Amino acid sequence: MADLVTLPLGFDVPEGWTPVPPIAPGLVFVAVHPNPKADFTPNITLGIQQRQDCLPMKDIADEAVERLGRTMALLDVADRQEVGGPAAPGCTQTLRMRTGEGQDLLQIQVFLTVPGPAGRVVLELVCTADPQDARTLVPDFRKFVASVHVRRETPQEKENDGD
Repeated sequence: MADLVTLPLGFDVPEGWTPVPPIAPGLVFVAVHPNPKADFTPNITLGIQQRQDCLPMKDIADEAVERLGRTMALLDVADRQEVGGPAAPGCTQTLRMRTGEGQDLLQIQVFLTVPGPAGRVVLELVCTADPQDARTLVPDFRKFVASVHVRRETPQEKENDGD
């Protein structure tokens, strides 16, 4: 099971993406890529959770598929790869989905582990778009994923913590 946690993250928002307030539990960042001609607004999300369990990353990816499967008319795991190593395991997966309204979507999920205040923290980075838009937006998502990092406090920030 996962608990909510805060972690000082840094990342670069890709050009052309607009940050919007997160509205779902567990999300700390959401950005959309406006396209007035599209039926679906492409989005990037970043979620963070403290994990008290020792589940392998592929099982955490399965949990995400199960959650999403409850709301989709069709869901297929097109690709899954474990990444990282024993100290910082991760997993990526590509999902093909169809909404109840018949909209086909492609979702790329990346699960990364980072050390947290009370053990393992899992970052869930997701890009969702219609298959046509995904072709041009996935490189932006890759840049976003590559830019995510845990920020280190500067001595000045540490001094100001008590203020």
